[in-house]
Amino acid sequence: MIDRVFSHCPGIGPGTEERLRRAGVHTWDDLIAAEGAPLRGSLRERALGVVSESLEARHQGRIDFFTGCFPTREQWRILHEYLHRATFFDIETTGLSWYENHPTVITAFHRGELRTFIHGRNLDSFLDLAAESDLLVSFNGSCFDLPFLERTFSVPSIGAPHVDLRWVAYHAGYRGGLKSIEERFGIRRPREIAGVDGLEAVDLYYRWQAGDSGSLTKLVRYCCADVVSLYMIAGAIAKGGGKAMKRDSRVLFERVMAVR
Repeated sequence: MIDRVFSHCPGIGPGTEERLRRAGVHTWDDLIAAEGAPLRGSLRERALGVVSESLEARHQGRIDFFTGCFPTREQWRILHEYLHRATFFDIETTGLSWYENHPTVITAFHRGELRTFIHGRNLDSFLDLAAESDLLVSFNGSCFDLPFLERTFSVPSIGAPHVDLRWVAYHAGYRGGLKSIEERFGIRRPREIAGVDGLEAVDLYYRWQAGDSGSLTKLVRYCCADVVSLYMIAGAIAKGGGKAMKRDSRVLFERVMAVR
């Protein structure tokens, strides 16, 4: 799937892509082989240059090349190709201000394992996980999570290639917040955390700070549920497979509820 897009090439938009497909040019290899394709002159030379770079990047597993040049409407293809290498993450904070608030919890679904990072304990260790991640996936992270963390940790960039599932979902026809999208996919969170939202997450943090250890457990589980939902939705959009998704979600949510 990743080699069936040309809109990352200069001068090629949806109309030209459609003409290429009508001419039998469906993949990057097809474009290289097709002398009679509906591209001529400098447009063809520029496209061939980008296609050659794309093939080399795919061969080398350079995900950053594709996150850097694919338009957002085509980034689902990155998930289709590299879902098995993706790390899904989410953050909770004391508020929305990059200057006055701070993260409380960061959770990640990384190489099949749920990982938790907590303010005052091991929050900085998230940078180590990000450094070893091949691809980060968030929901609205390009607008909020990543710049918030970069400000928190005083780093110019978290570093790993990143796909924002909010916009992947948007271009696939799924609008709104994470919870409304997961409902459309039939994803059901465990009853104990189903009603928790961002406002309650802030309250849970301050209740923990006041001595209620159970509030931290609930906060962490809520954040872990977000990354499980991210993983499920990304897989459903990029690869399909509704029955497998629901089976996996049950198993993963059981693991969420075992987190302490």
